[in-house]
Amino acid sequence: MSDNANLIPIKVPAIGEGLEEARILKFFKQPGDAIKKDEQIYQLETDKAIVDIESPAAGILDSWTAKENSTVEIGAVIGYVKP
Repeated sequence: MSDNANLIPIKVPAIGEGLEEARILKFFKQPGDAIKKDEQIYQLETDKAIVDIESPAAGILDSWTAKENSTVEIGAVIGYVKP
């Protein structure tokens, strides 16, 4: 992974009131892939819904720091975009 100071973090968004965690179902993009801002890049599952999550920025996907099928906290950084 590159120096994180130059990267834009991908965070798990707050997608429901009171939710504290969600499960990553699938990554739509892999490290090295070009991505556009607001392009769907991964899918989350909560106890109530399955949601496709969009990229916070355009660039190259640098890395994922979480794995598919893992449970993550809301607000956690799970990857980085290289602008």
